[in-house]
Amino acid sequence: MIKKLSSIKDLVIVFIITIILWIVLSVIDAFEIVIDFLKLHEDYELDEVLLLFILFGFFSIFYSIRRVKEAISVNRQLKSLNKKLEEKVEEKTKELKLINEHLEEKVKEEVSKNRQKDILLIQNSKMAAFGEMLSLIIHQWKQPLNHISLINTGIELRLKLDQVDNKILEEDTLAIKKQIEHMASTMEEFRNFFMQKEKEVYSVKEAINLAISFIEGIFKFNNVIINLNMEDKKYLTLGYKNELIQVLINLFNNARDIILEKNCKIKTIDLFLHSVNNDIIIEIKDYAGGVSPQIITKIFEPYFTTKSKDKGTGLGLYMCKSILEKVQATIEVENSLISIDNIEYKGANFKITLKKYKG
Repeated sequence: MIKKLSSIKDLVIVFIITIILWIVLSVIDAFEIVIDFLKLHEDYELDEVLLLFILFGFFSIFYSIRRVKEAISVNRQLKSLNKKLEEKVEEKTKELKLINEHLEEKVKEEVSKNRQKDILLIQNSKMAAFGEMLSLIIHQWKQPLNHISLINTGIELRLKLDQVDNKILEEDTLAIKKQIEHMASTMEEFRNFFMQKEKEVYSVKEAINLAISFIEGIFKFNNVIINLNMEDKKYLTLGYKNELIQVLINLFNNARDIILEKNCKIKTIDLFLHSVNNDIIIEIKDYAGGVSPQIITKIFEPYFTTKSKDKGTGLGLYMCKSILEKVQATIEVENSLISIDNIEYKGANFKITLKKYKG
């Protein structure tokens, strides 16, 4: 509530001071002093002096009353304004409450939508990874199956020609057994790849070697070479080994695809493994022209892809980033230059930073 103006207080103070002065003047018999003064000064009349005091008093009272009226009027206006402001504040408060309620509902709705999107992204990523793994298994099994088929054809031919040799048959059987063991071993590796659910302390070198073992057959078939440049140190980290393998396979496949798409002269991918303070750094470099400056800041966004719809979903690099963030790791990309035989080549350099396990 707005306080009243001080005019009434001023009037009361003036009145009190007047009473005090009247008492003081009465005590010292001021009226008699004035009369004596007038007797000595005949130019002044008593009634003129009294008229002066009366006029002064009248104007003082009139001024004070006007001040009081003005104060009361202003105070009423302030009360009215204050009431309007209170009503306005109350109205706006109600509006804000409604907005806040709707906002909470909107936030819950958007959070729910984002969760559904994340679930969908994870499912799509898993399906994409599963499809990739199936293609790798098929490729890994293709060679031993061909080998078994050739051995079987040889056995059938010798049977038809009635040239069965027990020693040769034993060798063929042993060769088939080795190929089957190789296929079973490959299947076991892929089965383990999909089973991991909990964090573990693992060797980054081992994860890199496993990732390469899964894809080396296809890469050799495409004449794409992976060069390993790893320091002779023990690199241990806490996390999900199979998920790092998935990230590495995705980065290798992306590099291979762009190399084949552009039919690059240098069909090489370099992997560097080293450490900086408490971090383990993995760098994967190709020499296929690099990433366009217009998209280099967008390639880790969901559904962003430079491939056609039948070849890419845009989930690869986004899921790589999401997988690594679960263990406080990061991934970034930059373009780099290298000079080979006095010719300068530009390429993409993907850098993964993992935390060292301190034990």
